[in-house]
Amino acid sequence: MKMEKKNVVVGFRPDGSRVSLPIIRICGDKGPSLFISMTVHGNEITGHKSIWYLLDHLKRSELRGLITIVSLVNADSFNYAIRGFPYSALDLNRMFPGDIKGSLPDRVVAEVWKIASKSNFILDLHTAGACIPFILIHPAGSSIRDFIREVAISSGLTPIYNYDSDLYSRIGLDMSLTGMAVRSNVPALTIELPGLIGIDKLGAKAGFIAIKNILIQLNMVNGKEEKINFFPAIKGKNLKRMRVLSEVPGLLDYKVGLGDEVEEGQVLTIIRNLLGDVVGDARSPKRGYIIQLNGFSRVFTGGKVATLAIEMGS
Repeated sequence: MKMEKKNVVVGFRPDGSRVSLPIIRICGDKGPSLFISMTVHGNEITGHKSIWYLLDHLKRSELRGLITIVSLVNADSFNYAIRGFPYSALDLNRMFPGDIKGSLPDRVVAEVWKIASKSNFILDLHTAGACIPFILIHPAGSSIRDFIREVAISSGLTPIYNYDSDLYSRIGLDMSLTGMAVRSNVPALTIELPGLIGIDKLGAKAGFIAIKNILIQLNMVNGKEEKINFFPAIKGKNLKRMRVLSEVPGLLDYKVGLGDEVEEGQVLTIIRNLLGDVVGDARSPKRGYIIQLNGFSRVFTGGKVATLAIEMGS
């Protein structure tokens, strides 16, 4: 097994400093190619520790195939711990496949896509704040749909299908890395780990185990799939995610926790104003499971208070 680490320059800032992609390539015997990307959103860094675990594990394993890791897609937002590109607030994960002759954000995205699109499988690591770790399945064509689902289940994380098609397109997920990949018939999955600004250590461990399990499923390393038993896991195989929004702004006083099963109409959170008065609540629109809460414990009008995993077709 050979490991190569390098930085690929994509462009320059006004002060002349380089904007580059740090790339790790681990090459083993003949086999499939896996692409892993992280931190397209600069405040989502739990996956870095997952990769540290992975690199240590690979030193003790026999790898078949090639793993290519872009460990930092959005360097500028990473430096300031923000989601979007600093001077424009663009979301790079809504810009794929990018434009190699376009703006600097376009060029960053295009370089990532050039590498990723040549792979046999793509994993994109994100964090979702206060959440259980889960793996997102994007809408894919029939030729790769079952394979993607099989790999998602093998990860040991809760597999969740993405939002309904109207919301999925409206918020630009079809132009995310994994959304664009499946549209291009390249199998891909998004891993969502816990973490707000810093690294969630337990979430990172779950991410590592999920990646290791996927490598085993892809026949890239030997071993037995490991269970992730230190987070709540939802056993359903036909779940999709659904946002719960609030019409009432204020501070959130939750009555449920991560992994809880909730009924339609159940109060998820009481909402209070700054004087401590109850000004409203937010209720579950469907029966389902809590996979994400608003970790900032405050909400604007129309803001998200939770994400549910609900049965497909409900």
